[in-house]
This record gives sequence, structure tokens and C-alpha cells, in this order.
Amino acid sequence: MNNYSDEYELSTLNFYKENHGKQLYYYWQGEIWWIEQPDKPREKLFSIIGMNATKVFLKPDPKYGEVGYRLNREIGLFCDPVTKEILHYWKPTKDSKKVPVVHIANRMVQGAVRERKIVIPQRTGYVTKVNEIPLEYPHPLATDSKYQDYCSGKTFKGVEYFTSSFSRPGVKDVPPALWARDCPWMPWMKLGYGHPARLRYETTIKRVESFEQLHPNLVKLVRERLPIYEFTPDECDEPNMTSILYFKKHLEFYLRGETFPVEETA
Repeated sequence: MNNYSDEYELSTLNFYKENHGKQLYYYWQGEIWWIEQPDKPREKLFSIIGMNATKVFLKPDPKYGEVGYRLNREIGLFCDPVTKEILHYWKPTKDSKKVPVVHIANRMVQGAVRERKIVIPQRTGYVTKVNEIPLEYPHPLATDSKYQDYCSGKTFKGVEYFTSSFSRPGVKDVPPALWARDCPWMPWMKLGYGHPARLRYETTIKRVESFEQLHPNLVKLVRERLPIYEFTPDECDEPNMTSILYFKKHLEFYLRGETFPVEETA
């Protein structure tokens, strides 16, 4: 048994170097909870399954020397919390009309990260770090009255949490990565301007070796409606997509009561 008598230092850019240019796949699943009103308890609202088709690169950078660069195509499907079936419609309240569920379909999310050094202490095989990212910006739907029923307020405020474990070479049984998010309700929920409902996403992420090892519902959806999500380009000049911008782009599709995600073949 290895007692790891020495500290071990690694660079977060090692991952980008080892996987430079490779097609990678990640599967994530979990639950979405909400607090509908500040005086109400937290309730489970949805389950969620998702995938990322990812490519990473090690790139030169004038300021930092080298950076890691990641390109993602991302899908997330909202599911019934009990049956786990994909939801296509949802009722905000028992007496309200059902609304289409706008699933996550971010055709490109990309960005660079600079190097961090991680020190694994003596007698430890791995360390776990939480990267907390505050989100605060003007809500993209707040300035147009036609989006009033779909906007949680003037400012979007949330936090994302990425939990990752970094290990020495050859260490087994490293905890899986986690992604969590605290944020306002989603525009397609149509709760009305300024509604105070908050959501909490809690998911577990794992890397799989091939596209076919993703959840069968994701594989089927991509092959039928979103074939471009199976592979990631080496570069892309499109702006990053978000769930709110996707809703804004496809508002007419939503108003017609169509089934999401919208077909994308190119």
C-alpha cells in the first residue's frame, strides 16, 4: 500500500495536453429542486440527464504562455422526477395551462482557462476542489415587454459550482465530478415577471469512452434531431449559447406549442 510520503504537484493544463484535439464525451444526471416562494419548503421539480461532446486544446497565450481551451456541444433533458420520462410539457400550477418544456441545447459553449497548480498533500491520493462561479448580469429578456411573463427580473443572479478531484497517477476510486447551480426559474416556466422562485441543480458527471455509452435517450435524440451534437468542431466562430438566449431565439416555436429541442442539422 502506497503511503504517499511526499507531496505531489500537478498542473491543471495536464488534462489539456493529454487530450489535445481528442473527441470526448461526458454524461451527467441529477435532480432539479425549487423553492417556489420564500416561505415554502424545497421540493423536487425535475430530474435531468445531459451530455457534453467536448474537445480540448492546449493553446499559446500572449499573457499566460499557455492556456487550456475547451469547446462543448451541450444537451440537457428535463425529466419527470418519478418516472424519469422526458418531459415535453409542464404545468406551473394545477389550474394553469401547460407550457412546452424547452430543453437545454447549447450548440456551442467555449472558453479558455489558465493554468493552476494543485498540490496533493502527503498520505493523500487525491484532493477535491470546488470552483464557485458567481453569475450576475442584466437579464437578457428584461428590456422587451413581450418577454414579461418569462423574465424573473431585471438582473439574473446565480452561482455555479464545479467540484473536481485531482489525483496522483494511478490512483483509483476518485470521486466523480459534480456540477450544481443556484439560479432563478427558467423562462419557459412562464411564472410571470419578478416571480421569486429559485432553482437548484445537483448533478454528477462522468466521462464515457464513446457516444454510444451516453444515455439511450440522448443518443436517440441526437441521431434523430440534433446530429451536429455528436461531434465537436476543432474551432467555431459562433457566440456561446445559453438557455435564455436559446429560448429568446425560438420564442415563436415555443408559442406554437412545439416539441423541443428544435431540430439542428447544420
